Amino acid sequence: MILLTALLAAGIALAVAAPAVLSRVDFTGAPIVGMMAWLGAVAATIGCGVLALIALAWPGDPPGNIAAGKLVESLAAVEPTVVTWTAGLIMPVAVIGAILPTGQLARIAIGHRGRGAALRRRHRALVEIVGRVDVAGAKLVRLEHPVPLAYSVAGRGGYVVVTDGLERCLDDAQWRAVLAHERAHLRGFHHHILGACQVLARAFSWIPLFAAAPAAVATLIEFAADRAAAAATDPRALSGALRTVASHGASRSAPLGLIDESLARRLECLSAAPDSRSSSRRTAGLMLVATMSLAPIASVIAVGLSAALVRWLVV
Repeated sequence: MILLTALLAAGIALAVAAPAVLSRVDFTGAPIVGMMAWLGAVAATIGCGVLALIALAWPGDPPGNIAAGKLVESLAAVEPTVVTWTAGLIMPVAVIGAILPTGQLARIAIGHRGRGAALRRRHRALVEIVGRVDVAGAKLVRLEHPVPLAYSVAGRGGYVVVTDGLERCLDDAQWRAVLAHERAHLRGFHHHILGACQVLARAFSWIPLFAAAPAAVATLIEFAADRAAAAATDPRALSGALRTVASHGASRSAPLGLIDESLARRLECLSAAPDSRSSSRRTAGLMLVATMSLAPIASVIAVGLSAALVRWLVV
């Protein structure tokens, strides 16, 4: 019960408090750190839930429970009484708690994967008809359209789609920067990361962390692709390309398209001085450590409160 209490407290703390904390942190100078923070919080929350179910269904004392009991002797003393009270409910709760979320997640994941694969197949078939493969550019497909657009398509043989209107309104440096941005999405598996967050959000929309993760991660992914493109080409060239595309009224055409709602912040980050970006990275790193401390702190507090409450009820 001690280990179970600690795991539940850690999971709840991350699920509720992590999005409130992370949404207030400026990760623009270190988007990879921000992605690690959000994905780490999601993984830790899932891990706490899974381990809590294992601890609940474990015959006898689960590994680590005895060690935890030594730290909180008052709770350990009354734990057998609590287990006796709830013995008839433990296994059914554990089984239901494992089957229902797993089934829901599997259903959403299979549907998301199937729809995504079908959409990519239709998109590829359409592009093969109306587009033309650029022989000089690796995995680059051109569309004859006046609106300047660029986006990447994930999956096997991922590729970048650009319009003739984009090439006409950019100079060579800006063109290379845009291609570097879209290829960074493919190299970083950004579509897959965002897809996993979207599946969790659809399956468990009532969990604040999972509901907030897709939008936050999508923005951080754009910052990460901008950083990769700026490092490979020139920040000013990428900034100029973004401004030019935005001025032509191009809207977001696909997930992880070139232009999104965070454009103003992205331009500000690209124009920031190097020392300012270094300061932002240090701040983001410190906040990552602080966020990951939520789980152990919540565990200690919950175990202490549980010890006091159960001792008061029994005695």
